[in-house]
Amino acid sequence: MNLLAGSTGFLGNNILKELGFNKSPTIALGRKAIPNLPEDSQELLIDFDNLDQLILPDIDHVYLSLGYPLIYHNVMGLMTASLKKDFFLVDFTYQLEIAKKAKELGAKNISLISAVAADSNSWNYYLKTKGMLEEEIIKLDFESINIFQPGHLTGNKFRLDILFADVVSIILDPFLLGPLKKFRSISAKKLSLAVVKNSLKAKAGINYFDYKDFI
Repeated sequence: MNLLAGSTGFLGNNILKELGFNKSPTIALGRKAIPNLPEDSQELLIDFDNLDQLILPDIDHVYLSLGYPLIYHNVMGLMTASLKKDFFLVDFTYQLEIAKKAKELGAKNISLISAVAADSNSWNYYLKTKGMLEEEIIKLDFESINIFQPGHLTGNKFRLDILFADVVSIILDPFLLGPLKKFRSISAKKLSLAVVKNSLKAKAGINYFDYKDFI
């Protein structure tokens, strides 16, 4: 049984659908109902502020795809103190607590959606938080740890800042070659396919995936 946190989000919902296509039973955690729930999935509406009270069946694989809603310049590192607090709560605290809960229930495998250039020492608070979470997830010592580090996710919302980022990506992607290729943008569909394909193989150890693994 899989556990998916972030199933109502843009990428998380794509991952849920892809797990459904693969007939992989999944419990989808969320605050609100999920439309068009896959046949082999069930939803579990929860209060993320009371994760210690969460009751789950035995879990084999946990997927972490929670994300606090940000605008483009927030991802680029510009956040107010209050936004940093809210972002950290969702992207770090909630996800780490869910991972710990799943490990207690016997989960052996974990797949985390992180970000390219995630680094706990980064000046960029977004990347710093992503890097910190990666380190804490690794410490939990799951048998298989899959860390996905995509660049900009295209087509997320019809919002001015995201459309701008999409256009910038279209222009810059062809010039990102060699070691810079990992910074190329990726569609949610391609990324979700790569996440499920690689996670269901459940290779032992710590496995990192970036753009070259998504295409």
